[in-house]
Amino acid sequence: MRRYATSYHFGEIVVCEDGTRSNFIFEDYDDACFAWRYPDLTEHVLYTARVIEHTISHEMADEARIVMTFQLAQERLKDVMEMPNQDANRIIRSIKENGWCVSGKLKAEYPRLEDELTAQRIVVAVQSAFENSDDDPTEH
Repeated sequence: MRRYATSYHFGEIVVCEDGTRSNFIFEDYDDACFAWRYPDLTEHVLYTARVIEHTISHEMADEARIVMTFQLAQERLKDVMEMPNQDANRIIRSIKENGWCVSGKLKAEYPRLEDELTAQRIVVAVQSAFENSDDDPTEH
């Protein structure tokens, strides 16, 4: 910026080739064009590579574990009571969010959960999948 401190000023508003209106006037384009023609983006590329590496090795691995745990919970739930995946997902989320309990609202939506033995078996099936989620999910 210091190098070009005397090379720019503000004047009357003009319409540029791309349609942008500007009053910025720069008089040293020939000397300064190297700065934007061939910018050194090495640091940006290295940062982006680190973000991608972290995403792949940590974030995506964690997400895969979560998905596999949820699938295991779904399988175990369906061993107790057959249902569509959408219903199984709803029940799993509800049980997990309600401290491993079947809520009254869930019982109202799924009357088969009124049976305490069935409800308890479902809670145990779902909870067991999440308790084992610290293990390697491929072992299940």
